[in-house]
Amino acid sequence: MKRGTPITELWTGIDTMMPKSTRFYFDKGDGVVMLLPAMMKAKFNSHHPFGWNDEAMKAAKGLQTYFSTGVYAQYGPISIQLQPEWYQGGNPSFEHFSQYGAATEESYSKVLLGNSSAFLNIGATAIGVSTSAVWFGPGQFSSLVLSNNATNFPHISFQSTRPALTFLGSFEWKLIAGKLNEDSAAGGLYENRHLKPAVLTDDTRYYNAVMVSFQPKFFKNLFIGASRAYQIYTRDFKNDQSGFIEKYLIVLNPGIKNGSIAGSNSNKGDQQLSVFTRWVFPKSHAEFYFEYGQNDHKANARDYALNVQAGAAYLAGFKKVFPIKQERFIELSGEMLQMSQSVDYLLRNTGNWYVHGQMAQGMTNDRQIMGAGSGFGNNVQTLRGSWVNGIQRMGVTLQRIQHDPVGLAGPGFFGHRLHNWNEMSYGVFGRYAYKRWIASLDMQLSFSKNYAWEGNVNRTNFYSMLNLAYIW
Repeated sequence: MKRGTPITELWTGIDTMMPKSTRFYFDKGDGVVMLLPAMMKAKFNSHHPFGWNDEAMKAAKGLQTYFSTGVYAQYGPISIQLQPEWYQGGNPSFEHFSQYGAATEESYSKVLLGNSSAFLNIGATAIGVSTSAVWFGPGQFSSLVLSNNATNFPHISFQSTRPALTFLGSFEWKLIAGKLNEDSAAGGLYENRHLKPAVLTDDTRYYNAVMVSFQPKFFKNLFIGASRAYQIYTRDFKNDQSGFIEKYLIVLNPGIKNGSIAGSNSNKGDQQLSVFTRWVFPKSHAEFYFEYGQNDHKANARDYALNVQAGAAYLAGFKKVFPIKQERFIELSGEMLQMSQSVDYLLRNTGNWYVHGQMAQGMTNDRQIMGAGSGFGNNVQTLRGSWVNGIQRMGVTLQRIQHDPVGLAGPGFFGHRLHNWNEMSYGVFGRYAYKRWIASLDMQLSFSKNYAWEGNVNRTNFYSMLNLAYIW
């Protein structure tokens, strides 16, 4: 699905650019085998970890590399994609303090299944198993609930493959259930950031998430939707004696504690809940979107109404295109992400957006945030302008990051940090295609004031991400 439909299973291939020679048909055209592009990525940070939405790459300093290729096959209702990935990184030590970072481990190298899947397609639906990255919501640069920031995880998926038409409008959905891991030997950012190392565990977690999007028939340029995610330690999950729906599909149960299995003593998990909307204005070549989320179960409907700001996060953004001629245009886009707690945390501490209650790791997989990867409790403002000519583009990025301004782990008054760590980033990016090659490069220079919340400690970091794709 193209960006904008709020449910996306990410695929690193570029299907619209795949030459027909890469497709091999059999059984009179009923079956097809397609070679996927060879992908190479190289990420570099000069001083401290920066950058997100890079799947299994660590939040680390230094150089990291990635390589992937694969094959896709479909015959009748069966579709299979095998797209393994190889990662390698030096993972050197970076400057860290008591509130940020930890000693790093040695260099790493790993092979993963990457964006692989096997589905049975039935009409407008599909059911199967997958390790592909999944993106929930309308965000361009971040997602509150689920994105491609963390390492892909194995999951069972039941989803729509195209909009389901009804007399009210069209629906899309995705329901997943999978397993999350915790690598306690990873070191790095997460260990000392908000939690003591002693509370972390290698125990896996059961993860259940759902996203539903509705496009009204009477207003075809409007999307309305909601998403919900829930996790619980495997040991607690196994001890749960609830029925199938209450245990395995808990996101389909009420999102309140009273009368919900999620509030019982036998189910010690955490949830996230979000609602969103997206408006498209075709004549103006523009769109606007907004997403609002809660990181905890409320006691009841009254609690939702009276404590809107407690445990909340939101994301808002826009995109505007100025056509020039044919495939050439100027694109302006922006996004504002707010994940720090509001001032009422003094009365009701709900934790940072991804860390709450029973789960020491928060909503993470292999110590990487599963949603907005800028950091726990961060606020981010992004503005980007670009010139586009077909697949080719170039532009500039301006970004401001407030690193966890509330800082409940900090030493200040009621836990509020004594120094605010603000980071300004200025970047350029571009993408160019030549024959079967597609190359893109993103470079940013960031300036940190009060780095790691240490007063008068100012640091500079250079970040780059190179992507190369070869279409077979």
